[in-house]
Amino acid sequence: MNTDQMDRPAMTADQLADVKQKIVQTYLYLVSRTGYDPRVIEIMKLSALADVQRRFEAKEPW
Repeated sequence: MNTDQMDRPAMTADQLADVKQKIVQTYLYLVSRTGYDPRVIEIMKLSALADVQRRFEAKEPW
């Protein structure tokens, strides 16, 4: 049995835009529906966006 990771293609620009949109929607939901500090949520959002952008630029499989 081959347990190596499957070769998956790198993320496309369209996929990147879709993932970024979903990240923003998720964090907007957190801001509007929870009692968490919005500044903390904004930091989490920016971190997630930066990570997905870094993975896209590094052509990591998605």
